[in-house]
Amino acid sequence: MTIKVTKPEIKLIEKLNELDFETLPHGKMPAGSVIQVVQNALNASAYTAASTSWTVITDMDVTITPTASSSKVLVTFNCGGSITGASTNQENIGLRIKRGSTIIRSLGRYGFNRNNDYSPIPVFINYLDSPNTTSATTYTIEMKVDAGSMHINRTGVTNGGASIAQEIAG
Repeated sequence: MTIKVTKPEIKLIEKLNELDFETLPHGKMPAGSVIQVVQNALNASAYTAASTSWTVITDMDVTITPTASSSKVLVTFNCGGSITGASTNQENIGLRIKRGSTIIRSLGRYGFNRNNDYSPIPVFINYLDSPNTTSATTYTIEMKVDAGSMHINRTGVTNGGASIAQEIAG
């Protein structure tokens, strides 16, 4: 008895040309890989906080839609600011990040000032969140002051800021 074995004809070059080497499926990316980045830049508006209550910094929100519920989201907010001391010569500011209505990071005493003049202060806060969703997710930054005033993007352009959300493969 004779068995005839035939190999299928494969045109390797044609098969390789059919592959899309520009994109890697999200599900195949190793943990820690950046899947997508969304940025919101603050350039035109100015914001002043003179409240002891938490207040949203307008135009600094960022929305991202994770591709997998196992993904993490690295949220970063940064901008220039200035503070002016209150009559007590001290001022503390607080910063926090919210995902929707949930507080996910809070710095209750971020800054301290010991004079009545304007002092520059960088505003920076970040957090690695696990939202466990594939729905659009909005992150906002809020701030408050104990006394005096805190100014964000005071000149409207020169101290502009950015809000960045990065989806990280889980």
